[in-house]
Amino acid sequence: MAITQRSGKWQVRLENKLLPRKHFATFLTESEAQNYQAYMLSFLERGVVPLDLVEPSQKRSGHKISTLIENFRLSSPGPAKSDLATLARIQDEVGQVTVDKINAAWADIWVSKLKLELHLAPGSIRKRVESLARVIDWHNRKTTPADQPAPVNPLRVMPRGYSVYTAKEAEALVQTGKEPKKDTKRDRRLAPGEEQKICNALAGIKAPDRQRALTVDEDLALLFDLILNTGLRLREAYWLRCEEFDQGRGLLHVRGTKGHGGVIKPRLVPVVPALREKLRARCAGKTGLVFPFWDGDPANLGKVTSALSSRFKTLFNYAGMPDFTEHDLRHEATCRWATMRNKADNGWMWSELEICKIMGWTKTDMFLRYASLRGEDLSDRFF
Repeated sequence: MAITQRSGKWQVRLENKLLPRKHFATFLTESEAQNYQAYMLSFLERGVVPLDLVEPSQKRSGHKISTLIENFRLSSPGPAKSDLATLARIQDEVGQVTVDKINAAWADIWVSKLKLELHLAPGSIRKRVESLARVIDWHNRKTTPADQPAPVNPLRVMPRGYSVYTAKEAEALVQTGKEPKKDTKRDRRLAPGEEQKICNALAGIKAPDRQRALTVDEDLALLFDLILNTGLRLREAYWLRCEEFDQGRGLLHVRGTKGHGGVIKPRLVPVVPALREKLRARCAGKTGLVFPFWDGDPANLGKVTSALSSRFKTLFNYAGMPDFTEHDLRHEATCRWATMRNKADNGWMWSELEICKIMGWTKTDMFLRYASLRGEDLSDRFF
């Protein structure tokens, strides 16, 4: 690696085991040469060959993005189910763009359009970029010869904070009567007295500000109790079977729903004593589904999930909590696991790693995302 001055210009020489031969580039100023050298080295040091240095025979194909997405959908294991809707949107928006046109400049323009034209939140922008990046990664793996390095994926080297609206972008939006969107962190928990309001509504007790009470629903009440005190996802809860409840040890053998490609990820979840008794009463002498919401047909899972989400929304609205959602119960459950005391010595019962196992997370950063601890939760640790 060297920069030398030749005939009033500055020449960069790049040598690396990833490159088939030495690479030369010439610039008018030394600063331009230094910037180019630093930029190229930032890729090569990570074992990535920048597209500018790829041999013509290795250049990415001219296939359209829509074609790549369709092929990726048919591959094994293919995209996750949660990714399909995003990929469909990408096909509609930029499906006619060919892969050889995707570079850093194109990525910047695309992200700018996602902000200024579609007015997406930063999280939605990152989801689109990451989804397309996975497609291009797959394409590069399939089309690069085994003895050659894969070309760089421009969507994998986006600058930090690329999805956040810049001051210039914010100004452009304001001129059109819009405001730049920001990431929102969901940390809604049950406030004092709110759990009792929900339980009263489920028991058919009329709220003071309502004309009539809700119909008593013991099944929904048990489902609420189960999610609140275990942190199970909605589908994991309503398709639970009586034989998956170990009554002797007080454990649930949960079929996790977050496996890639729909693969079930089993885990064990402990059951607090009060809930344990309710499940024992429900499952006594019974096999099959604990709840009657689902008929067992996999084709109806989406409908059941949507219907139950709607019922929880109605329940929380009745209890005077219109901003609360069923998924917030999972946040609440995480915090309850985190603050649970051991009766033997009043110490903390569960470690962060154990809580991740209970909640079905493979990364501990999910614990930080869900553990919306209140100030009083933290100050109580002094006593």
